[in-house]
Amino acid sequence: MSLPAAHLDPGQPAVLIGEEPSPEAETLSALMRAAWTSFAAHGDLGRPAYDTGQRLVRVFDAHPVVTAYPEEASRLIWRDHAFPVLSVVT
Repeated sequence: MSLPAAHLDPGQPAVLIGEEPSPEAETLSALMRAAWTSFAAHGDLGRPAYDTGQRLVRVFDAHPVVTAYPEEASRLIWRDHAFPVLSVVT
């Protein structure tokens, strides 16, 4: 299945990566679109099911990897914080 070209040059993507996306940005965009499409169509996460023992995640980067959650220190800071429910009605 062929995916449509990425739209990386207008709006927020252009602010973040510039008006002329690099080949690496185009490749990463295609990889992320393929991952979302696979998840939507087949439920494939592209990584093992999450478990609290290993905390494996898929990191999308120039060289994507499945690895232990890279923000463990941040997770530990917030683990005991109770987030209140926010009203969606103003």
